[in-house]
Amino acid sequence: MEYYLEYVFKIRNRFCDFNGIKEREGHPMFLIRVDDFPHWERTLDDFKRFHSIMEKFNTPYLLGVIPCMSIDIYNPFNNYFNRLDREQAELIKHPLIEVAMHGFSHQTNSPGEKREFAGIKKEEVIEKIEKGLGIFNEYGIRPAAFIPPFDRIDMTFYEVIAGYFKIITGGRASVKNMGYKLSPVLLKDALYVPSYRPLYSTCYRIVNFLKQKNINREILLPIVIHWADEPDYTSLTELLNMVKGYVLNWKILLKSAYE
Repeated sequence: MEYYLEYVFKIRNRFCDFNGIKEREGHPMFLIRVDDFPHWERTLDDFKRFHSIMEKFNTPYLLGVIPCMSIDIYNPFNNYFNRLDREQAELIKHPLIEVAMHGFSHQTNSPGEKREFAGIKKEEVIEKIEKGLGIFNEYGIRPAAFIPPFDRIDMTFYEVIAGYFKIITGGRASVKNMGYKLSPVLLKDALYVPSYRPLYSTCYRIVNFLKQKNINREILLPIVIHWADEPDYTSLTELLNMVKGYVLNWKILLKSAYE
């Protein structure tokens, strides 16, 4: 199914029908998640150009930050990594940015696979998380969430991560092990916040979907983009224009769920 989001809407409809309720009509609210900082192929100046547009529209976003980035993320035998440095750390302390830990190195742990954490032992998960948090702590950064590299996550991994983070995100690759979930949902003492196609895509595709689909529901819709995959910022600008005034800060999720 190309539009996974449509499947989630069907789940919501069935839930409402079963309980004899109806979702309120209105404009949806959005959460924006941006993956892969720093990036193995793009420069800090490239990211600054992206961020300047987010700043222009005063748009808050969750940024997936890699504390010890692999220079060859698809090679499990790579031994070269770039540790988060002071300049990068100071940049991501911007008030519009909420930091998420995006794995430890974002390097796959198995040839031909795209996974850093999924499939490894609990002890290895804990070691990676604590090393990553140690790097963030050096710069006075406390990540607000965890974004699984490649969006590969299983319940064993999830339960360990939930001991460190109150927000855990998911995406297209999460469906295999986690199934389709309403987003956000309280799961194992953490908020699980998956995003589905086509709101997990390029800005161009997201814009086209929102133009074609009149979503007249007062619901929360997470958007995921990869800043380094945007060829220019025309579609990003168009997207930010469309959602302006309807983008929430991720910390609001915690306030709603735990207070």
